[in-house]
Amino acid sequence: MTQPNSQPNSQPLTLNPPPEYELKLLTALAYFLGRSLSAQALACLSMYLRQSEPRIMSQVRYYAHKAGLHEYDLLDLIFEHPDRADELLKRAGKVHQPQDRDVFEE
Repeated sequence: MTQPNSQPNSQPLTLNPPPEYELKLLTALAYFLGRSLSAQALACLSMYLRQSEPRIMSQVRYYAHKAGLHEYDLLDLIFEHPDRADELLKRAGKVHQPQDRDVFEE
């Protein structure tokens, strides 16, 4: 599923299909709400991110504090210039390094 650019600095978002049971649940939600599968996937992802906002922002706050930034400045930096954020946070010791394997990637 690809989301067109909706923000000036955003990149297209492409997702692999979820495991079979989750795909069935997603399909059922899309069916009952009259949405396309991709629209429902975006709605589910957005809802998850909103519900997870306190946990995500606590991590952003932690690293912002280490870097001497305001939390929303770091959030914007990660979104707009992830390479600069990487450089800034090298000393902070990020939890996951780019070379580490992620179970959600192929």
